[in-house]
Amino acid sequence: MKNIDLLIVDDEIPQQKILKLCFEKRGYNVVTAGSAEDALVKFEQFKPPIILSDLKMKGMSGLDLLKKVKSISDGTEVILITAYGDVEVAVDALKNGAADFILKPVDLNNLVQVVKNAGERAAIMNNKSENEKIANDPFDSIITQNDKLKNIIRKAKLAAKSDVTILLRGESGTGKELLAVAIQKFSNRNDKPFVAVNCAALNENLLESELFGHCKGAFTSAISDRIGRFEEANEGTIFLDEIGDIPPGTQVKLLRVLQEGEIQRVGENKVKKINVRIITATNQNLEKMLVDKLFRQDLYYRLNVISFTLPPLRERKEDIPLLANSFIKMFSGMIDKKEPALSDKALNSLIDYPFHGNIRELQNVIQRTLVMNDSDIIDKIEFPESPIGNLADLNKENQFDYSDGLENMLENIEAQVIQKALREEKFNLQKTADKLKMSIRQLRYRISKLGIK
Repeated sequence: MKNIDLLIVDDEIPQQKILKLCFEKRGYNVVTAGSAEDALVKFEQFKPPIILSDLKMKGMSGLDLLKKVKSISDGTEVILITAYGDVEVAVDALKNGAADFILKPVDLNNLVQVVKNAGERAAIMNNKSENEKIANDPFDSIITQNDKLKNIIRKAKLAAKSDVTILLRGESGTGKELLAVAIQKFSNRNDKPFVAVNCAALNENLLESELFGHCKGAFTSAISDRIGRFEEANEGTIFLDEIGDIPPGTQVKLLRVLQEGEIQRVGENKVKKINVRIITATNQNLEKMLVDKLFRQDLYYRLNVISFTLPPLRERKEDIPLLANSFIKMFSGMIDKKEPALSDKALNSLIDYPFHGNIRELQNVIQRTLVMNDSDIIDKIEFPESPIGNLADLNKENQFDYSDGLENMLENIEAQVIQKALREEKFNLQKTADKLKMSIRQLRYRISKLGIK
């Protein structure tokens, strides 16, 4: 028998037949199994690159099948079909190596796209020939000894050589844009434009105009034609940061770009063809947003072709000494200061610090420390000043400075909470007010009263 493209696993025979017919019509060579146990036998026999399985079945579940398959062949793409009520289980499956999941009732167009994505990933990851380390490797800008991040870099190099859409996940400050830039520089489009857009920084009308452009008279302040960022990135790469913040109307237009390779300026009827490689990033849980109907399923499946989740700094503490010394060298040169050494005491305090702001916060801490240090040795790290210590440590004793009095202590706490929310929402007042369950007027009053800058 010729090579198998797809193994379909479902204990409901009518559904199994529908799926088999759907993919055979599209040229796939399909084998079916009525149980996870049967699927394991056929997997050993045919070694298909993709498995499409129902999550809930009699006997062994789809999640159990996933774990078994991954223990045998980590490179096999396993896609799970699940009901809305089992999304938390499906998200857990993603953490265990599932390639993707699709929600019932199954939209066959979305399902075909997900399987297509899996096929592209399998083809890319199995092609090792173009992965040798090159001179001036752009990924060298990512400083790490962490095995998980090294593995992400290895796979990102494979993905870079294709034009597939890449989704970067991770907390704020983990280096998603740095990875996106490295991917672009390693790609075949490295001599073409790289355009970065923060989707959370603009409201819906401004974002649409920023991405797709507008023609003169499209709205009150449109006094001339303007090309959008997609046109600016034509033939190159566009990086859409905070993709989870894109409003529904713009999601539809972005889907059109992905499906048709077309854009339409605001206020203009004609469409323009473009050729752009798309990399997106988010710190949000897109799977939860699917369930809450805040993010389109069809767009999610188009964006989630290849996905990398960057670990937070607290999970890669072995990198803190490397990063800290790198920032010391960089900032010492910038302020024309002799490069000091880190004492063991200072280094240990950095390693023990939680760094909720990740690498970006470490960078700020090192910069602040350098400015305040007047010795050849850094013995004390200048962490953000706070009468209560780090917000994550409020339950620890001896964190409060009672000499300030209760009223001042509470104001300091309030100021920290507001500052943290502002940073998380990229200083968008409306989103910050919504997060803090207050009006913009109340937020502005507190910012003014507390002297927050």
